[in-house]
Amino acid sequence: MIVSALDAAQFDTTTAKRLSRAMEWLGQTDMAALTPGRHDIDGDEIYANVMEVTTMLPAEKQFEAHHRYIDIHYVIEGTELIGVAPVGECPVVQEYAEADDYSLHTDPADPARVSWALLKAGELCVTPPADAHKPACAADGPTHLKKACVKVLVG
Repeated sequence: MIVSALDAAQFDTTTAKRLSRAMEWLGQTDMAALTPGRHDIDGDEIYANVMEVTTMLPAEKQFEAHHRYIDIHYVIEGTELIGVAPVGECPVVQEYAEADDYSLHTDPADPARVSWALLKAGELCVTPPADAHKPACAADGPTHLKKACVKVLVG
C-alpha cells in the first residue's frame, strides 16, 4: 500500500533504485529479531529506525514532514493508524530543522484532506516529502507498536 498524491510519488531513477533496495531489505530481513535503534542498509542513503512505542490518539499527535527523505512505515507488531495530508496544507508549528530533516505541522483546515491508513503487521505506508504524516496513532485506543521507519534519501 502506498498512500500519496500521484505527483508526490514520481521518483527519479536514483530514488527509485533506493526504494527498491529498501523494499528488498524489508522482504529479506527477520524484522521481529531487530532491536530498537538505527540499522544501516546503505549508510545515510537508506537506513531503518526501529522503535517500540505506545500509540496515541490522533488528536494527541502532530503531523511531521521531511525534505530529504522518504519514509517507509513498516509495522512489525501491533497496528498503526497513519494520517497523510499534503504538507502545503498543514500549518507549520515547528520550523524545518535541516540537521534533523524534520518539521512539525498541525492538521489541515479541511479534515477531508487527511487520508488514513490502518496498518497491521507486515503492512507498510510510503510517505514522500510532499506528504505530511501523523504516525503511531491508535485506532481503538493506545496499544503497543513495534515498527521500522525506513528512511530513503531522495535524489
